Amino acid sequence: MKALRLLSVVTLIFAFGVGVTSCNQVNDADIQSAAQELLDANPELAGITVTVQNKVATLTGTVSDDSAKSYAESVVAGVKNVTSVVNQVEVIPPAPDHSALDAAINAALPDALKDHATVTATVQDGVITLNGEIKESDLQVLMEKLNALNPVQVVNNLTVK
Repeated sequence: MKALRLLSVVTLIFAFGVGVTSCNQVNDADIQSAAQELLDANPELAGITVTVQNKVATLTGTVSDDSAKSYAESVVAGVKNVTSVVNQVEVIPPAPDHSALDAAINAALPDALKDHATVTATVQDGVITLNGEIKESDLQVLMEKLNALNPVQVVNNLTVK
């Protein structure tokens, strides 16, 4: 009887220990879900995906600056049960906005082209593209006028006569 009681107590302790241990086990999918929810809550971090394996979170995707990359890492590092973070996020800055430069060039372009009736020009993203015909003697004067407008580039598609 004592042996049966002792066996019952040992079995109960073992079952309780297994139950407590299994309650503390958190699977990677739950950690990943919690981390991704935190990232998705911030529009600045929308381009980032997290995967979790053996409680190690790996971040992939793109952001516009280094501060967003660091912030994403700190957010995921703060998720319960994450042991470490591997940050593979790429920083890709947004393309520059040349709209103000385009407007300034377009405003000055008619004056620069007034002596060159056979030349047309278009402006996009700070780049002036020239088309048409020009006398060789007038080309240098025109290029100096256009370069004075400080474009990103001048693309010369002119036919020189």
